[in-house]
Amino acid sequence: MFRAIAVAIAIEWLSLITGCASGIPSGSGAMQREPPRILSLRGTLIYPARIALPPESIAVVELRDVSSSNHPVITEQRIALGGRQVPIQFELTVNRSALATSRQYNVRGGVFLSGKPTWATEPVLIDPASEAIDLGTLIMMPVEAWAFIAALRCGNQNVTIGYTADTMHLALGKETIEMRPVEAASGAKFAATGDPTTTFWSKGDRAMLVLRGQTYPECMRVETESKVFRATGNEPGWRLQVTDTKITFLDNYGQTRIEAPALPAETTAAFRQYAARTDGHELIVRIFDRLCSDTMTGMPYPNEAVVVFDGKQLNGCGGDPGALLQGGEWVVEDINGTGIIDPSRVTLNFAVDSRVSGRASCNTYTGAYTLTGEGLTISKTGVTMMACAPALMRQEDLFLDILKNVQGFALAPDNALILRTGDGRTMTARRG
Repeated sequence: MFRAIAVAIAIEWLSLITGCASGIPSGSGAMQREPPRILSLRGTLIYPARIALPPESIAVVELRDVSSSNHPVITEQRIALGGRQVPIQFELTVNRSALATSRQYNVRGGVFLSGKPTWATEPVLIDPASEAIDLGTLIMMPVEAWAFIAALRCGNQNVTIGYTADTMHLALGKETIEMRPVEAASGAKFAATGDPTTTFWSKGDRAMLVLRGQTYPECMRVETESKVFRATGNEPGWRLQVTDTKITFLDNYGQTRIEAPALPAETTAAFRQYAARTDGHELIVRIFDRLCSDTMTGMPYPNEAVVVFDGKQLNGCGGDPGALLQGGEWVVEDINGTGIIDPSRVTLNFAVDSRVSGRASCNTYTGAYTLTGEGLTISKTGVTMMACAPALMRQEDLFLDILKNVQGFALAPDNALILRTGDGRTMTARRG
């Protein structure tokens, strides 16, 4: 699943090509030489084991900026081995304008099979001010694979967990945290190494995540097998569908249609990538686990999608918007600017079967919700008939009126849910 971390196996490296030296006129000091514009890194990947690499293996070498918290890739080289074995020679080049002498960079190499790292070197720090870098021979060691991998959603946060020996690895976004077991009254509880404020406590298919003191909504397992991923973008309109067996891409409002076999995804710490060549076209798809809003409708999606089609980059959104609503209770904290009567409680629960339910103030309600490419609507609402104080009944009536007129939703930067009607009214809720 994600060893997004392992994909950090893509590496960092630099090397400088010396500039042309000018002649030194007699009687004058040496002229200052302008630094070369291109930095080149050369080296060789090997491993000591007498094991043949499968023909479909891919060698990857990356140069990363390790001064940044997310260690972005500056440049990389991917080599389809096609049966070639070690030693594997590589050379990376990078424009010096992409580097800063005040930052740290390292290079790492590895071999991937079916999108997962099987061999990797240790990262090697390099000096970006060097004129030329020969990394020599980099020795790869086997990558220990995660076992018992599972994907979960904790409110709006996707997480992946896996195990090696007695260590649990928690991957979320661009970060992977190593966690060790701690004592718990029931279930299995883990705490981050050196950070007791980060814990993961699992009980069956559900779990509780606390990240640096912040408690997330209950985590629930996400079924990822045989899942169809869809993405769309605008101007010009394009659509993408990725299944277990096929990638289908429609560009320019359907005028161009590309179908290609779905190869195993290559997973990095930042994204999942699919690549295909067919009928003279090259297609690269990158899927990021971060919130994305459609540029025309404003509809939020759980994934950002980038498609590179014949060298042209297209940006869009993908995934199931319903996943942003599901996964736990929302507690309403404001109804169209009027707040909420203390200590009343108004809630929303979006189920995977397209049902919505909760407390309206005095009574409970149930209904159906529908998501389209244009927005969110709620219909067929039924309410119990208990009578309460007049103020609570007025609040309930306002809530139900806004609910039945909802036409869309958004997620604020602080993860608050905002429901919107066609006439501009809003309702704000947060995870309970």
